[in-house]
Amino acid sequence: MKATGSTSSFAVRSNEIDYRGQATLPSLVSYMHEAAWDNTFTLGISMYDLLKHDMTWVLQRMRVEMFRYPEHSQKITVATWASGRERIFMHRDFRIYSTNQELLGQATSVWLVMDMVKRQLVSLPDFITALEVAPTEEPLPFAKGKLPQLQEAAYEEQIPVRWHDIDLNRHVTNTRYIQWALDTFPTELLEQKQLREIDIVYRAEAVLGDTVVSAVAPADEENVYLHKLSSQETGKELVQAKSVWRELEI
Repeated sequence: MKATGSTSSFAVRSNEIDYRGQATLPSLVSYMHEAAWDNTFTLGISMYDLLKHDMTWVLQRMRVEMFRYPEHSQKITVATWASGRERIFMHRDFRIYSTNQELLGQATSVWLVMDMVKRQLVSLPDFITALEVAPTEEPLPFAKGKLPQLQEAAYEEQIPVRWHDIDLNRHVTNTRYIQWALDTFPTELLEQKQLREIDIVYRAEAVLGDTVVSAVAPADEENVYLHKLSSQETGKELVQAKSVWRELEI
């Protein structure tokens, strides 16, 4: 049985921080994706390995919890491991550590395989299911259940999909949706609160030339907000999310 975990190290760069000097959540999720890429490359199941078969990985759901945000130039380590597998799903977990092993944040995610020609989801291919998943750490609880539906937007933005929003799969990269969801908040909220947790479900892809409508509204619970990103052209829901915030001490 082959261990499926590994670690990758990063230093927070100046173009990845907010006005407080702390790493933004999209930047931290990018680190997680990079660590996952390194890990899957070692295991022989990377996106490049799938592309040889006209297939690719797509993210279906991700829940991120942040306990403390690293600051500019701070070095961090991202541990990641394949934590489980089902017929069409691969589960992957992440933990972010400081240099003194403080747990800064953690995430759980669900991945699927897409046929690049048909643009349809397919079962995990044999060379992936043949991999014995031996988690190097205790799996985090899966993000399960449906998220509450946003009924009426309190804030809304229309965002055209441009060239630099597109990734190797020729659709909007998943961190961009997180950025768009957060950018829809008014500045006053972003200045007074800090994101503690986000649970995001990816339902459909947007491509170059589309316009994405990002909507957000408060949920019934305090400091909890619901998000919906949809296609302006078709009305199709692209992304659904729930974010949880903490009040900042002034």
